[in-house]
Amino acid sequence: MRLLNSRSKTLLGYLLVLSFLTTACGDRQRNAAVPQILPVKLATVGTAPLIDSSEYVGTLEARQRVTLSPSRTNGRIVNILVRQGQTVRRGQPIVEIEPVQQQENVRARIGSLTSARADLSASEAELRQREAERDTAKAQVEEARANLAREEANVADAKSQLDLALINYRRSYFLVKQDVRPQQDLDDKTNDLRTKKAQLDANIKARDAAQGALAANISNFRAADKRVTQALANIQAKKGTVIQAQGDLGSTAQQLRYNFIESPIDGVVGDFNLKKIGDNVDIGQQITTITDNQIFYLNVNIPIEFQNRLKIGLPVQIISSDGKSGVRGQVSFIAPLAEPTAQAVLVKMAFRNDGSLRDQQYVRVQVIWQARPGVLVPVDVVTSLGGQKFVFVAEEKTTKEGRTGLIAKQVPIAVGKIQGQAYQVVSGLKPGDRIAVNRILDLRDGRPITDESQSF
Repeated sequence: MRLLNSRSKTLLGYLLVLSFLTTACGDRQRNAAVPQILPVKLATVGTAPLIDSSEYVGTLEARQRVTLSPSRTNGRIVNILVRQGQTVRRGQPIVEIEPVQQQENVRARIGSLTSARADLSASEAELRQREAERDTAKAQVEEARANLAREEANVADAKSQLDLALINYRRSYFLVKQDVRPQQDLDDKTNDLRTKKAQLDANIKARDAAQGALAANISNFRAADKRVTQALANIQAKKGTVIQAQGDLGSTAQQLRYNFIESPIDGVVGDFNLKKIGDNVDIGQQITTITDNQIFYLNVNIPIEFQNRLKIGLPVQIISSDGKSGVRGQVSFIAPLAEPTAQAVLVKMAFRNDGSLRDQQYVRVQVIWQARPGVLVPVDVVTSLGGQKFVFVAEEKTTKEGRTGLIAKQVPIAVGKIQGQAYQVVSGLKPGDRIAVNRILDLRDGRPITDESQSF
């Protein structure tokens, strides 16, 4: 082998370096011509309900909210039987009160009843006395009638004897005048006539006295009977007083039962900041509240141009602070008249609480006019260029070598309203298309991608 001289060695070195540089540049050009495959997550587009809706705001109101206060008993709070925020049932005892005033009232009513019963007993004793007096007067009337009957019989007998004495006198007078009888016979008959007349006069006076005594006794009897009637009336009045006293005692004693204040509704107990154990509370004074938080209502004024779309049962839903759909409800009332100044219709919406709602809570609500099937895509997978919206759709492509792979195809779409965190797609996509949902900024039209699928 012939040895190279120094010049030849130098030339050979340059050629080797040039060959290496040329090979390296060719490799870089080939690598640059083939884009690197990008792993992305793909989601298959499905059918979703597209909602035509309007949003409003308002304050929730509980179906029932009552102030818990004593209605018949005042006194000192001796026990609170529930906790703040506790769910209670209707009729459940909440607070126990010591009814000092009511106990005093009961004792006073007992005294009134005792006094009324004593008055009734005195009236009954008086009635018995008046009845005895009437019975005595009645017996005296009967005795006076019998006495009068005797005196009248005596008068009749005296009249008969007087008539006989008069006949004897006249006969004797005739016979004496005819000298048939002596004068002494006439004198005897005259004396007998005078005696019989005097006896009649005495009997008449006795009869008249008996008549007067009978009239007096009848008057006494009537007075005695009237006093009995009055005594009976007094007894009825006293009985009425006793009955009233018994009723007053019963009603006052009944108030002692109200030393337990019960919940008038099912609901949740409020705070006890106003009254605590040991505090005095008067009738009507608030202790706490009970709120029925199972159903909430929301009053919304909806513009009158929507009145033809309003109907009972129309679905509504509360929108949470992060924009997601919350508790669903429905329209439960539509005012028959529009509000003339605002040109709006008052609509009441009802929501059943799932535990996330509170009384007096300020909320956004969405009235769902219509829901139809369509396509939704998340807003963060949509790009914009010159006002046109695009998404990257995974499309299969076969290389010159016959291998099949995926590329990202930039597809223009038309969108409607934002629904939650997604666009309503009007055109450009169809169910079954697969779109890229991450690394959007790294994608270009036609770039090879790998599939990390998920469904939504």
